[in-house]
Amino acid sequence: MIASVPADGQDLDEFPRRIEMTFSGVPRDSFNTVAISDADTKEVLITQQPELQDQVISFDVPESVDPGPGSYIVGFQITSSDGHSTRGKLSFSVGDHQVDAGGEAELDEDDGVPTWAWVAGGGLLAVILAVVAAVAVVNRKAA
Repeated sequence: MIASVPADGQDLDEFPRRIEMTFSGVPRDSFNTVAISDADTKEVLITQQPELQDQVISFDVPESVDPGPGSYIVGFQITSSDGHSTRGKLSFSVGDHQVDAGGEAELDEDDGVPTWAWVAGGGLLAVILAVVAAVAVVNRKAA
């Protein structure tokens, strides 16, 4: 990730209505997940599959998600252009809370994306691979 809105460690006056992350390469349009969590309680506020436009993944935060002042983590998992999974996070705060951002967005961390999302994504990937393998076998026998 080379840029984000909000920026990593940014202190905001109000909860953001849109999250955007820009990557150095163009992510694949599959198995991308973004989650926003409360940094103090670790409660997942929302998990979504983001929109993809060139190198930018983004999603709109519903009006129903407005937890007020606090520190928050945006965790993400994307499929990079070369096909490998990339995980990372950024943090921001709303109101008087300060976020310990460490200066840069952290990549390859487990925090931010719930375990069930990894399990569901892995299961879906296994089903897709099984279907592709079955089609390949049928096509090979037909040839």
